[in-house]
Amino acid sequence: MKEGFYELLKSEELEQAIAESGLGEISEKLDLKTSSRHLAEVITEEISNALAELQNNGGTEDEKILRQLDILNELLVYARQVANLQPASPYQNPPSVLRALHRPQQNVNLPQVGMAQPWLFTSGKDSPALFHELKAELSSCQHVDILMSFITMSGVRKIINLLRDITAVDAHQQSRTSLRIITTTYTGATDLKAVKMLAELPNCQVKISLDGRRNRLHAKAWIFERDTGFGSAYVGSANLSGAALMGGLEWTVKFTERGQNFLYQRARAHFETLWQDEEFQRFDPNNETHEKELRGALARERGVKDLGENVITTFFDIQAKPFQQIILDQLANERAHGRFRNLLVAATGTGKTVMAALDYKRICQQQGGQPKVLFLAHRKEILQQSLQTFRHVLRDGSFGDYLADRHEPESKTHLFATIQSVNSRQLVDELGSDFWNIVIIDECHHIEANSFRRLIKQLNPKYLLGLTATPERSDGLNILQHFDLRPDGTPSAQMRLWHALEQQLLAPFEYYACADGVDYSGVNWRSANETAQLEQLLTGETGRAIAVLRAWEEHVSAINECRALAFCVSVAHAEFMTQFFQQHGINAALVTGQTPSSERAKLPAMLERREINVIVTVDLYNEGVDLPFVDTLLLLRPTQSATLFQQQIGRGLRLFEGKDSCLILDFVGQYSEDFRFDVLYSSLTGLSKREVIDGIDHGFGSLPPGCYLQMQKQAREQILNSLRYAVNLNWRRLQTELTSYRARHGAEEIHLAEFVREQALEFEDIYRKNGASGWTRLKRDTQLIAGAPTELETKLNRRFKDVLHIDDPDYLNVMRAIGKGSLGDDEQSRKYALMLAYQICGGQGIQTIDSFVQDLARTPELLSELVELADALDARTNEQFSKLPGLESTGLKLHSAYKIREVLTALDYYTETNYSPFQAGV
Repeated sequence: MKEGFYELLKSEELEQAIAESGLGEISEKLDLKTSSRHLAEVITEEISNALAELQNNGGTEDEKILRQLDILNELLVYARQVANLQPASPYQNPPSVLRALHRPQQNVNLPQVGMAQPWLFTSGKDSPALFHELKAELSSCQHVDILMSFITMSGVRKIINLLRDITAVDAHQQSRTSLRIITTTYTGATDLKAVKMLAELPNCQVKISLDGRRNRLHAKAWIFERDTGFGSAYVGSANLSGAALMGGLEWTVKFTERGQNFLYQRARAHFETLWQDEEFQRFDPNNETHEKELRGALARERGVKDLGENVITTFFDIQAKPFQQIILDQLANERAHGRFRNLLVAATGTGKTVMAALDYKRICQQQGGQPKVLFLAHRKEILQQSLQTFRHVLRDGSFGDYLADRHEPESKTHLFATIQSVNSRQLVDELGSDFWNIVIIDECHHIEANSFRRLIKQLNPKYLLGLTATPERSDGLNILQHFDLRPDGTPSAQMRLWHALEQQLLAPFEYYACADGVDYSGVNWRSANETAQLEQLLTGETGRAIAVLRAWEEHVSAINECRALAFCVSVAHAEFMTQFFQQHGINAALVTGQTPSSERAKLPAMLERREINVIVTVDLYNEGVDLPFVDTLLLLRPTQSATLFQQQIGRGLRLFEGKDSCLILDFVGQYSEDFRFDVLYSSLTGLSKREVIDGIDHGFGSLPPGCYLQMQKQAREQILNSLRYAVNLNWRRLQTELTSYRARHGAEEIHLAEFVREQALEFEDIYRKNGASGWTRLKRDTQLIAGAPTELETKLNRRFKDVLHIDDPDYLNVMRAIGKGSLGDDEQSRKYALMLAYQICGGQGIQTIDSFVQDLARTPELLSELVELADALDARTNEQFSKLPGLESTGLKLHSAYKIREVLTALDYYTETNYSPFQAGV
């Protein structure tokens, strides 16, 4: 046997061949889910071979076919007897194959390729013509789903008469065939007239994505559905254009419902997913607005000036995209908790202004009318675009006015203004600090500028909403102080990096971990002198610099075609790397805090023109400078900080014309076992620790579209060792983590939510099923709390692991109130308190609220922990839950999480006077 991949059911003969090969073997036990497929494949092959062998025996052709048929019938009889099934009708003699049923006088155009076998169309002479096969398929089907990157007149005019025939309606307005078509405006290749012709067909629905900047749909498919169960699908490279249909060098694969049902159903399901995606809008050929918007979108894709992220790419009332709805729900949840000064962090291009407008629309619906709003930005063009966005969302063409330069608004009720205009007109003094109900600050990382900060201190709206893609500033000033943060210290609403990548709002990344040969095992990560330690290791380290250059050369076609950023540890390290690059013929420039502002200003344009090929810097360049054209990142500063890691990577992920992806070269050396690669890669991919390990071991199969992640051999081994160490986080190592955290923050600044977030831990790491468990116990074992735990404290603390699922804000408020000694006397509060008592202490008899609270009072440290745990669980919750219809008195919320004892208590099955063991089915 040859070395390589197989998928063979093992026989005794195969087992012997494997043994004789001398090769290592990977085999899997056949499971019930896949057994029928594997066994059927074996039977098919063996019977096919046996039937083929009969053809070599004597006799006429008819006699050979009859012998094959006899064997088939005998096998079916035997198989059904073994399976205790009713006998099947034998196949006819002589045999024949039914190809179609039709009405009298009806002309039937059969596909040359059958309705069960797969086929690859290649435009070769030995292959049926794809166009003629599609016409035959269209002529006899009940429904067709068509997915195309673009649709042109040259393609549509070749099939429009056939489409008109099969969709023509009868007296009952029914047609023989219905159609659904999905396409896009990508590259502007779609013809408006072709789309209109299709959309005008009866029983034909057309959906189209107007956002060619984000949607890069390349799939091409025809899916034919038939009541007979003989559906078929064509998936390949051919668009609905004349060149593709009539002989372009295209490959298209056909698979069938009968023969390859798994693939067929998968194609149908994926089409349905796209059809339900709000990205694709229904096109009405009789709607002038639809036609105007489509014409404008196609023009933009053909090169007309882009108006930025405020361009409206929808025909209808603007609805939040799924990722935007998550952020809007986070804002609503924050306000439900009494936090009204909110910071929204999302990448450029995600539609922050649209989200702000949708948020305002929801406030309008809640409060009635259109509350007074002030929208602040630093440029007139942003104000005008934002005003148009609000008008579009509200469907009110007269909403609001702007104040900038010499333009005077008729009213200041709904005002879009530059900060300079508001300050120079002294509007707050004139109108009052509480004149506006909601104040929205665009690009609010500018908020620390004196003019912004002074204005924010003056304003006193009910709602404050800040919008930014980059809350971190290179000058170290903290904009978070102006907003109400979540219990774990994070902003109100954030869009995760991987969500933005999945939505194709950012450029895909190609990440390569390259070995640099440096020993970092002595570095004390996150310590005050971390930078100094790294500077000493890396500055002047020529061997590492050579490794960096070699890796860069290996991964690009030519360095002089790159637009790169290189992030260094310190100014000295950056100066060394800049000099090294220049000495090796690379056009490199250095940017640090000491770089003159005039030089800083001109370097980005030089990088875009490729007059230089890399800017070497220490921080994130400088706040407010946009470098979307950057296509290569050199991560020369090792870091344990997920925030810094994401900030560096984010500098290369902006979308830019002609930029397909961003190449990221990270450099990995020898680390101590406790280096947290899981923190870094989870922040990049959204995967758990174990999923990251599996991805490195077997390849990352679930990254966002276009993204790629690979490790060189030496780097891979180092990373895997650290990851496996991180997964096996024992109690002693957890104590070390807390000791290190205390050294950085001080004993007075230690809170559960912040500790879990900063150390990238799971609650289950602290609240364990076996052994020591609980936040109080961990603090005792780390000497943050003096003395040994009592037996009662240990018992209760171990049971806190059973409340980690709680996400109901009202329930968490009661948990917090018990910890603070302020439990209310109202019926609902006491119901939640009893639920908590049974969840923590229940399962062995009647529980009462008083006894539960008294036990906690004897362990004051646990009361504090209960408050911290409620805050931490609250920080993890981003949704508002509504009461369960018909069961409002129970306090249970729709879509919230409860365990069985809590549900039984809410339903009064468990009370303070009654308890009986519950069994499933009772």
